Amino acid sequence: MNDYAHQHRLLDDCVRGVHRQESLSALRRYFGEERTRYTGRWFERFAGGGDRPDIANTVTEADVLALNFLSITSLADVAIDTTMTYAYQIRGLLEQIPANLPMHATAWSAYERDAPAHRLWNLFRRCGGSHRPVTASKLMARKRPRLIPVYDSRVRAVLRAPHSEWHCLWSWFHTDPTRIAAVEALRTEAGGIEDISLLRCLDVVLWMRAGVTR
Repeated sequence: MNDYAHQHRLLDDCVRGVHRQESLSALRRYFGEERTRYTGRWFERFAGGGDRPDIANTVTEADVLALNFLSITSLADVAIDTTMTYAYQIRGLLEQIPANLPMHATAWSAYERDAPAHRLWNLFRRCGGSHRPVTASKLMARKRPRLIPVYDSRVRAVLRAPHSEWHCLWSWFHTDPTRIAAVEALRTEAGGIEDISLLRCLDVVLWMRAGVTR
């Protein structure tokens, strides 16, 4: 078992500790209605979301476009690979990954190397190039927002590069179930983002702590 003491302490501070008010303000700024602020506020919501029942097991053009809201560029090859080249394999893996099950209610076995989620992440890394882990992370989060977190270099830096970002967050939820209610309370108090997943709320809080605008 990896030691995520620093990461878990930071998450606790952000959600229910000394940084909670900053986190609340960050969520309100990020998801505010001003067009000049953050396009990422539409990432989960655009076109009804990537986990809509009718399209939950396929990558659509809207899913690919949503990546641009989080600053992913060079989307032409990503679109071709996800909707054409690997479409059959992607569907087969997505069908094995629950669309409505949150990380805090999921066994760790769902994230292990031979699990469909990990295999899909490896497949997504090849979409649009030979090695695109950030693109893969954001595609996964678009299709399974309750189960897989957005993860990029900014969040990685804030969390001090944990051995496994999935295990870091999964173990944070599972070692203290009261943390679920704490994130829910933060989301509720922020207002107007009840449809945003708990993982996305954590991502935004951590990303805004990095002091970078997206």
